[in-house]
Amino acid sequence: MALFGRPDGDRVQNLSMLRRFIPHLMPGRNESAVFFNQTLDLSHTLSWLEAANAELGQDDKISFFHVVIAAMARTLGQRPQLNRYISGRRVYQRRDIAISFAVKKSFEDEAPLTTVKITFGPDDTLLDVGRRLREAIGQGRGQALTTSEKELKVVAAMPRGVMRAVMGAQRWLDYWNLLPGAMIQADPMYASVFVANLGSIGLDAPFHHLYEYGTIPIFVVIGRIKKAPVVDEAGQIVAREVVDLKYTLDERVADGFYCARSLELLRGLVERPEALMAPPEPTGR
Repeated sequence: MALFGRPDGDRVQNLSMLRRFIPHLMPGRNESAVFFNQTLDLSHTLSWLEAANAELGQDDKISFFHVVIAAMARTLGQRPQLNRYISGRRVYQRRDIAISFAVKKSFEDEAPLTTVKITFGPDDTLLDVGRRLREAIGQGRGQALTTSEKELKVVAAMPRGVMRAVMGAQRWLDYWNLLPGAMIQADPMYASVFVANLGSIGLDAPFHHLYEYGTIPIFVVIGRIKKAPVVDEAGQIVAREVVDLKYTLDERVADGFYCARSLELLRGLVERPEALMAPPEPTGR
């Protein structure tokens, strides 16, 4: 493996002087974090889901969570600057679209959490995403340990001093692009986005920190679906079902204008999910 090459991304060369300097000015993700709240109107989305599921077989049923993940994968495919990350104070373009999320083994207070990482294609449809999510969630809730759980079990059994040395070595290897690709591929903290679906347990969405470990530059929290006053097309205040998405973004990967346009694309896909049933049309990006 080349010293300055990474197994999961390619170094971005055509950056402005400012973009190249920013990772040195702000080395950490949390000091580079920007927080953004997006409220989505689901009045069409939920009725469309109900109608679509009435025609789908039991194995192809889709949920609102499927819609959000499919919209994120589609957005990352069409807006590639959002699919970049910082490592070793350099900017890299990720080669795949990988989304990680937490899964509770069961709906009990003491049930453990595990993390799942799924790689999607830029042309995946909503049905493709739904199938992959059902499979991954089923594996995450199974009794067998996932690859990341096996690794954590080994590290957690070490004395504190040894664990600290191992983690320090891991960070050093990662900084110099010497971390084996097999470790990166299996680790859910090396992904495009981390998603927390708190709406599934009836909670509103808070802002979440970014992890300094790994390479994830975006954390998204999905809140509960709720009624809220919305100004309709006629200028009247009406009650509609909405959801809040709370984003924490590493501003070093792309400027605010690019991020804002990307999130508006995501809004359109979630609010009109029928567009996700077919592969995307070619775009100039």
